[in-house]
Amino acid sequence: MDRRNFFKIVGVSTAGVAATGCGSKDALIPLLVPEHNIPVGEEHWHPAVCTECAAGCGTLVRVMGAERVIEIKGEQVRERVAAVKKIEGNPLDPISGGRLCARGQAVVQALYHPDRLKGAMKRQGDRGKASFAPATWDESVAAVAEKIQKADPARIVFLTGPNAGTRSAAIQGFLKAIKAPAATVCSLADFAVERKAAEQALGWNGLPVYDIANATHILGVGADFLGGWESPVYYARQFGHFRQGRVGVRGNLFQAESRFSLTATSADRWLPIAPGSEPQFIAAVARILIDAKLAPNVAGLPAAVANAFRSADVSAMLKAAGLEEKRTIPMILEFGASRVPLMVAGASAVHTNSLDAVIASHFLNMMLGNIGKPGGVLAPAAGAVSVETSALASRLANAQIILIDGTNPAYILPKSSGVIDALNKAEAVVSFAPVVDDSAAYADFILPDHHALESTLAVSPAVSDRTAIAVAEPFVQPLYETQSVEKTLTDIAGKLNASYTAPTASDIVKPLLKGDATYAEAAREGGLWLDPDPKPAAAKPGKDLTLNAAAFTGDAGQFPLFLQPYLGIQFHDGSGSHLPWMQELPDPTSSAIWSLPIEIDAKTASNLGIADGDQVRIESAHGAIEAPAFINPAAVPGVASMAIGGGHTHYTRYGSDHGANPLSILSPVLEQTTGALATGATRVKITRIGDPGKLIQFSTQKRENRGFAYR
Repeated sequence: MDRRNFFKIVGVSTAGVAATGCGSKDALIPLLVPEHNIPVGEEHWHPAVCTECAAGCGTLVRVMGAERVIEIKGEQVRERVAAVKKIEGNPLDPISGGRLCARGQAVVQALYHPDRLKGAMKRQGDRGKASFAPATWDESVAAVAEKIQKADPARIVFLTGPNAGTRSAAIQGFLKAIKAPAATVCSLADFAVERKAAEQALGWNGLPVYDIANATHILGVGADFLGGWESPVYYARQFGHFRQGRVGVRGNLFQAESRFSLTATSADRWLPIAPGSEPQFIAAVARILIDAKLAPNVAGLPAAVANAFRSADVSAMLKAAGLEEKRTIPMILEFGASRVPLMVAGASAVHTNSLDAVIASHFLNMMLGNIGKPGGVLAPAAGAVSVETSALASRLANAQIILIDGTNPAYILPKSSGVIDALNKAEAVVSFAPVVDDSAAYADFILPDHHALESTLAVSPAVSDRTAIAVAEPFVQPLYETQSVEKTLTDIAGKLNASYTAPTASDIVKPLLKGDATYAEAAREGGLWLDPDPKPAAAKPGKDLTLNAAAFTGDAGQFPLFLQPYLGIQFHDGSGSHLPWMQELPDPTSSAIWSLPIEIDAKTASNLGIADGDQVRIESAHGAIEAPAFINPAAVPGVASMAIGGGHTHYTRYGSDHGANPLSILSPVLEQTTGALATGATRVKITRIGDPGKLIQFSTQKRENRGFAYR
């Protein structure tokens, strides 16, 4: 879609439905409007932003006339309304490019969710019981302000999600105004390991951009970039170009991963490596390429790094990875001899040595000479936002006031982490969740935020090679008596007599405008996207490389299997579990719906007497869960994998009491430098406890996974 035709779509207006972009309240579409102002069958498209993950995709939302039944004076009557019907990607946005993932499509269900909170709520029963009664906003804000005023500012903990933009800026400004420490990102999807690796290896702030589209051969290591890693829509579009977007060129993908992920299923060859062996595998790749003289820039490596690569024992390291030399080495040589090779490494499952692996991958790409080059690793946009994740455990343990926005620590942190104790011991817990979730159940006050489609916001994408801000102005009035977090923080600051003004979308966008461009134009298009910087940040190579072995908790004799929870396409980090569309979306591996099984290999299943669908107990040194088993022909022997998303105690009628949460039984082991939870560091044992019955599948026919081996 070209820019001129885009204006024709979003510029349409009628007496009751006006296109946005000017920021005027008069431009809002009322939720309820006179019937004659909504022509039947006429659609209106409005720019918005998807906030389901940190990718920050720009979207377009279709609004049409609809009907609802309401009660007036005891009688049911029909009423015409303006309703959001569909959400698609914004074709002007370089991140979404007019595409959108399943979670983004399902946002409309979050807007109209029957269990959305309709106003401020105050706890009535014990913490964790989710017993609340309605409260006025004035009462709630005054009570929260009083608690904050009496607290030690150093013991105020604000937990947030990874999204960067107006919300994160507002929170940081509020905390600065009340002299509290900066907010801490509490998320499984902040990719702290990848950020820190870019900083230590390349001197970059933010997530580097892999130019997949212009590579000819890709060697993926531990990064499910077509699944739940970093920016799925962006990298899926890049991958499409990599495969068939160039005349006469079809890119080849080799994927080294300890799970047969979505990316592995799309690969030409898959290398099923042992969990936690990624650093050793990358070192072996480097040594093979150096010996074959396929490393054109090896002289540009820091001396210590070059020596570490040259001294790598290929046989020992490939053996540690569980790979055969005769099959692996020819593949690596083919990769190195290609015209534009690129290694894409990440920590879809975080291990204690994942930072070593991603740093090693950056040095390997440097050795190939593709840092900052087309088809290589590109610098993140200038001004990319860093996130603070370290010291979470110690801050929670000492917390006096806990404020929670955009995250669910009671769900995503292991029970053994002490998060429940912290929520119970805090003098006050405040949640801004739009529905009661596992963490909000412990809150003293829930001050529900507007839905993103009801809000003004600007979001910086997690992965971008250019300055990019996706912008949304509200186009429907809020359904309920909710309030934006920015407004709530402003009200609390007012009660505290703190000097604070929440930043707006225009505050973020206006300093970036070029020439005679205006904020109204940016809002009308759905964002501001500048051209890539002609002089992006140059790499400043680090000097050191370590290749530590991964550490695992649990005695191998008692707990023989590696547990590998992963971010799935349905529920991501569990935040999508309250949406029925996501519950009904078949799992790509098992085709399971309304349940998430544990994936195990055929040999393990046979040894344990487990058949497809059998109910099993998965037990670690820190607890146990129960789930149906799925025997995956492509599962790595000895590795039990499970998508995150089940096992919510409180998450609406659709998300509560379905399945099990694999995160709950993890050991509280961290990647030490970043403080990221090592989701892949826990050993478990599995025991059959019941017959089939709880595994609901869209298709019960088992597909043969032919061709996945790296022959």
